[in-house]
Amino acid sequence: MAVSQTDRNENITVKNKLIDSYSLFYTRFYSEIQKSINKFFQKNYNLRFMGVSVDENILFYGDEYFVNKVPVIKNGDFVIKISSDMVSYMLDCAIGASDKKFNLNGLTNIEANIIKSFTVYIFKKLENEFYKSEVTKKQLQNAKTYSLTFYVQDENKHIGKIIVSFPDFLIGEIKAKPIKETFTIDDFASSEAKVKISAGKSKIALNDIKALEDGDLIVLEESDINFMAVLYRDKEYSFKVNPNTDLIVSINNNGGNEMEEETSTKPQNMWDSILVDIVAEFDNVKMTLGELKQISEGLVIDVGSIYDNKIKLRVENQVVATGELVILNDRYGVRIENVKKTKDSAPSDNQKVKQAQDKPTKPAAKQTGNAKPQPARPNAKPQTPPKEGDENFDYSDFEIEDESI
Repeated sequence: MAVSQTDRNENITVKNKLIDSYSLFYTRFYSEIQKSINKFFQKNYNLRFMGVSVDENILFYGDEYFVNKVPVIKNGDFVIKISSDMVSYMLDCAIGASDKKFNLNGLTNIEANIIKSFTVYIFKKLENEFYKSEVTKKQLQNAKTYSLTFYVQDENKHIGKIIVSFPDFLIGEIKAKPIKETFTIDDFASSEAKVKISAGKSKIALNDIKALEDGDLIVLEESDINFMAVLYRDKEYSFKVNPNTDLIVSINNNGGNEMEEETSTKPQNMWDSILVDIVAEFDNVKMTLGELKQISEGLVIDVGSIYDNKIKLRVENQVVATGELVILNDRYGVRIENVKKTKDSAPSDNQKVKQAQDKPTKPAAKQTGNAKPQPARPNAKPQTPPKEGDENFDYSDFEIEDESI
């Protein structure tokens, strides 16, 4: 499904607000929390600001937490969560290590008060950053919760997590700053990128693919000599071109073998009549970013240099033949120069005739008067002549949808 320009702008706005909120919280919260931890523990620790989230914080999951809520205003609480491994480390530093396995739910009153005093100590350092004005009902209904996640380390050893959360109305509106572009596309106009260019496509039966030979001419029914398309990954962009008149050929005199409808009644199986898309592409053509920009702006592009490249015919992303691009009336076509054969492909009837003509004949063996005709081998099996039109073609190379049958 295509994304509209409005949706794209909204996504950019949300992204910019998150970036600005991260910068704001880093400036106003990070240093104070860092100072609070070092002063409380009387030791220098490394604090890493891992992220900011709105409403749901995925970094919260996977741990147990000691939670303390400190009211800032009515219906506006500052919530601080200390992970269980951080709590265990704090208690070891404050009252010494215990032989018992740590259990967050089994804290004594003294232990709980130590952790609570630490959370209040952090809040006192951040209290001046919050607005304490009354909140309207509309603000409460539309309120979102910011969560800031910090990792605490001691000499690169992970100690635990500290998560502080609060409603957005406590800090006011965060406005996204306009992004100033450092570079423009014009700075890279001469840089090259590898893309594919498509001249068009057509429907073709599998039986016709089997019969492809060098010199055949394929007309691309879905093509226009005034347009081509740039293929980059899974995207396609149509652009205008100036047709190369040197590619024009006469349909009645093209110097090759046009594919004509079979008038003979050859036996066909159910697969022969299936229609598939055959696409004509130039592979890995170099274009500058400046030319790609012109394509997006709908300008006419001079692609004369690509006409020197061989064009490939693809079926289901598999190359079946290569050749040269030609123009027939108002459409493109491909004159085949090389048909790709599968490993098990049998030679065509024309190739068999040519091979028979080129094969040197051996002189017949002389028979003497006493020579006797050799009897046939008793176990020899009669050879079944090949059926007319039966060619060794591997249909497994192509993915066929059931509804096409």
